[in-house]
Amino acid sequence: MTEWSPPEGAHPPAPAPPDALAGAPSYPPPPAAPGYGQPYGGGYGYGWPPPPAAPRPGIIPLRPLGLGEVLDGSFTAIRTTPLASLGFAAIVMLVNQALLLLLNYTLLRPGTSTTTTTNFNGTTVTQTNDVAARVGATYIAVAVLTSIELLVLTGVMAAIIGERVIGRRVRLRDARATLRPVAWPLSKVVVVVTLIVGGTVGIALAPGIAVAASSAGDGGAALIAVGFLLMVVPVLYAWTTLSLAPAAVVLERQGVRAALRRSRKLVHGSWWRVFWISLLAWAIAGLVNFVLALPFLVAGGNVGGLFSDRPDKLSFFALFMSALGGFVAGTLSRPFQAGVSTLLYLDRRMRGEGLDMALQQAATDASTQT
Repeated sequence: MTEWSPPEGAHPPAPAPPDALAGAPSYPPPPAAPGYGQPYGGGYGYGWPPPPAAPRPGIIPLRPLGLGEVLDGSFTAIRTTPLASLGFAAIVMLVNQALLLLLNYTLLRPGTSTTTTTNFNGTTVTQTNDVAARVGATYIAVAVLTSIELLVLTGVMAAIIGERVIGRRVRLRDARATLRPVAWPLSKVVVVVTLIVGGTVGIALAPGIAVAASSAGDGGAALIAVGFLLMVVPVLYAWTTLSLAPAAVVLERQGVRAALRRSRKLVHGSWWRVFWISLLAWAIAGLVNFVLALPFLVAGGNVGGLFSDRPDKLSFFALFMSALGGFVAGTLSRPFQAGVSTLLYLDRRMRGEGLDMALQQAATDASTQT
């Protein structure tokens, strides 16, 4: 496997002093100017040759990446290793959706509301509060499980992309062999980040859920909505800052604390870029999820899902079809998001640590071995 850990105290090579560069241009001098009316030779600028293209032995060029290269690289990684990437994703999504189905049916099964004072819309204060409490609890469960699945799949895609960027083939057993030594620290990182993100969600929504569950008044739903708005900024900040930790565990063999610090260091100074690219990946995956899951929601008579006017009236069949659609859609879309996180990790290291040079050497060594 490629050595990803930077040496202690490593920094990008310092530029040579100006006097050492004098008389040694990076490119040959331009040819003599042509006669009047004669065009300069085609190419880069006025006769200057273009800079050499970065080598691309695998799915990305070995240099700092642009937005399109990050997105395309993630898609290409899945397309060239479908069994490894989609196989692991199917396992993760199967467990995730089974747990989500159990939680949703426990929290949203019909016939659990009691009846007291009737409101203008035919429901009751107790019903309204009870539904708000249970739906709020499902939102927390969805946030926690989504966090877990993305973090685990980021570790999986890091094992795959780490080899694909230097042109090596990756089979299912290769990815499994790469992940086996780091399975425990990766699991601990997933738990810690999930507790941070899920804990923030829980703290923000807990007052509204408590008020709604107590049936003390009709303000529970409003408090849940306020809590949701208050949690957005801290959750997005924490998630973006720590999103590169699974890649650090897999590719650098970092422990939990070191991986979290590593992610913070890599994101520092480029938080908005990491955030916007991650958000775009979320939007793309969300659109794919919706398109793929919609037929299952229609088949289950559950087009509105949890956003219907009475989500506590969803049947088991409707919830099952929703979970089945989530499994199919997530298996195909979640690896793309995880791949984007891994490529953002590589991009940050290439920009700040000169990792592209080490990768070029690793790609050369890999080609000579084959």
